[in-house]
Amino acid sequence: MSLVRVVIATLSLFAVGFAANADTPPAGVYLGAGCDGVKRMPAYERWLGRKPEQMLEFIPWEALQQNGEWHVRCWRNAGQKRVVFSLPMLPGSGAKLADGAAGKFDTLFKNFAQQLVKYGYGDSIIRIGWEFNADWYPWAAKHDPEAWVAYWRRIVTAMRSVPGAKFKFDWTAAGGWSAFRAEHAYPGDEYVDIIGLDFYNNLNRSNVTPQERWKQRMSAPHGLEWHRRFAKAHGKPMSYPEWGTGKGRDTHGGDDDPYFIEQMAQWIASNDVAYHNYWDFNAPIFDSKLSDGRRPAAAQAFVRAFGSR
Repeated sequence: MSLVRVVIATLSLFAVGFAANADTPPAGVYLGAGCDGVKRMPAYERWLGRKPEQMLEFIPWEALQQNGEWHVRCWRNAGQKRVVFSLPMLPGSGAKLADGAAGKFDTLFKNFAQQLVKYGYGDSIIRIGWEFNADWYPWAAKHDPEAWVAYWRRIVTAMRSVPGAKFKFDWTAAGGWSAFRAEHAYPGDEYVDIIGLDFYNNLNRSNVTPQERWKQRMSAPHGLEWHRRFAKAHGKPMSYPEWGTGKGRDTHGGDDDPYFIEQMAQWIASNDVAYHNYWDFNAPIFDSKLSDGRRPAAAQAFVRAFGSR
């Protein structure tokens, strides 16, 4: 092969690699709330070999009530430009979905939208009432599906009304086997930009292989196959705002499972995925942290898939 052909071939390979990299969905992470997450960023970046493209954040109901700015200011001050904000729909007690559907909380969400625009996050992704198809949050849609849908629409309308707002709204279901079908609380294509799924390697059986566990998670009522079908039917991109492998407080889960990481990386790369965030955090309900060395095989698989680019 002539020198010219070698150069052309090399440049072609570089161009292909660059294009693939440019098309890679943003890979984010959850490290903790606000400034706590900010403090953990340097260690995570050293472990991963690069900066994550975005962070996942949860805004407490109290912060909405008080129009608190701590979470938003922490990320702004750290120079983190992309943050996915998760907003609750109700407090722990004392309110119902019907209250929200009637407009009782419109001002809270409008005020928070103004705060996001003020600090430069007017184009953020917003997750409202995540994992609504499950029963562990007060805004579980099974209590009143019609009110849930009406309330979602009110929140979206209130936040969109703020000057400078260009938010994208992520309708995020919980992956797995919840009895309530997520599609029964779909607000409509006009009010949803991304269809998300929180997807953890947590099967309540310990005597299965990683391959069997993956297959069951794929075909679950709210598994990856359902997710792709539903998103395609509505012409929306998918997202995985939370995903991970580890152990739950019930001791179930895939724990150090590189197969799960590899399969998720392949799934994300081969489908219409807008973004994804790994749950690198030891939470009471589920611990899927990889960056501290306790799950070395899964950690190595993750760095190979999502590390230095």
